[in-house]
Amino acid sequence: MLSGKQKRAAMLARRQAKRDKAAIASLITATPSLRPPATVVVNKQALAPCNSYGEPEFAKRGYYQDLMFDCRDCGARQVWKAEQQQWWYEIAKGYVYSTAVRCLSCRLARRLAHGGTPKK
Repeated sequence: MLSGKQKRAAMLARRQAKRDKAAIASLITATPSLRPPATVVVNKQALAPCNSYGEPEFAKRGYYQDLMFDCRDCGARQVWKAEQQQWWYEIAKGYVYSTAVRCLSCRLARRLAHGGTPKK
């Protein structure tokens, strides 16, 4: 059985440990992330829900960055800009593991071939 003095010392130690833990957490969130220029920050709450045990690379990284890809139809080298990725994943609610595979002209041609209306 502990004396009142011992109980009080244990209680103060637990409080101090809790304060230390909160201070470390605030330091971690307060430090600015070092991200390259021309990137866009990810809003994880705006992403479409997905039943996966992991998270996509851009979500782990915390920002979108420009991605190079080759068009599946014409083979042209294209850039999927960070702003376009943000629109696709956060506003259009695209699947978080999908990426761009066709350039704009091939997307428009494919849309017209399937009876859609041309959009930009």
